[in-house]
Amino acid sequence: MIRASTFKLYSILGQVGIWTILLLIFSVEEMDYSDPGVSLAYGLCKTLVWPLAVYPHYYLLLPMLQAGRTWLYLSLTALLLFLTASLSVVVDQIFPFGYDFDLYFWGDVLYYLLLVGLITAVSSLYYFVEVWQSNQERAFKLRQQKLEAELNFLKSQINPHFLFNTLNNIYSYVQMGNAKASEMLERLSSILRFMVYEGSADLVSLQQELEAVENLLEINKMKNSKQANIVLQTKGVKGYHLIAPLIIVNFVENACKHSDAINNPAGFIQVEVQVRAGDLCALKIANSVGAKKSRNNDYGGLGLENMMKRLELQYGSNFQLEQKQVGNSYEVNLELPLARKV
Repeated sequence: MIRASTFKLYSILGQVGIWTILLLIFSVEEMDYSDPGVSLAYGLCKTLVWPLAVYPHYYLLLPMLQAGRTWLYLSLTALLLFLTASLSVVVDQIFPFGYDFDLYFWGDVLYYLLLVGLITAVSSLYYFVEVWQSNQERAFKLRQQKLEAELNFLKSQINPHFLFNTLNNIYSYVQMGNAKASEMLERLSSILRFMVYEGSADLVSLQQELEAVENLLEINKMKNSKQANIVLQTKGVKGYHLIAPLIIVNFVENACKHSDAINNPAGFIQVEVQVRAGDLCALKIANSVGAKKSRNNDYGGLGLENMMKRLELQYGSNFQLEQKQVGNSYEVNLELPLARKV
């Protein structure tokens, strides 16, 4: 889409070009009847007359037509064209070149009426092209604002969901006087700092995202000191890799929410993040699911639905997401491209 400033520049150059061409045509066609100086003055006068029809029609009358005031537009346009054509004939009479203008006055008016009408019609086409271009630019900006507002809304839904679940877990340990509550609060504070200061960015460091994931998993491990099946494995992660914030965090948070790893010795939460060739991030999250949990019982809930929308907004079709449940194990596989720090 052409920018408004570029479109305006082309418009100005086009107008200058058209009026220059008309000036040359008017001047050259009369050089057979007079010297170049008089012919140039004639061409200049004729060139100054026609804009008296084009610009009032463009800026005053066409907006009337667009507003639905058709009959007023037609009446004023006809009057404007007639006056301009008549003024063109007057210019011809001021610069007599051997014509009998008394005899051919109305014929000349009709002749100029057709010419002025033609160039005014051409300017009308440009007007509607300009209106279309302006509408396209406005629609583009509205789409961008809508996408940004929708993305911010989805983030605002996900973040409190994670926060409230974690705070409830910490609150229960504080009530029991568990000494691990302070470390859990420290890790939660680190996660919240990441969410507040980095969560609103378009891209964040993949390492920062994984630090938040590690803190989240450690909070869940503290709930059962005997549980050794909550693990995070990474491979190929570099400091220059960038990812949309809170993508992995919220998938992991959803796994923690629905897993039975805290109460089931055989339960598990396994997170694997691997960066493959071409900066392709492959995320695999597997977790055990309690007997009362099932995919049909809205395992994913609003959180995963919102995550799907976020992925579509930020990555378009450049990602692959697979979710499946086999028995009491639920698995999420996500592949998406990473950006690099410049």
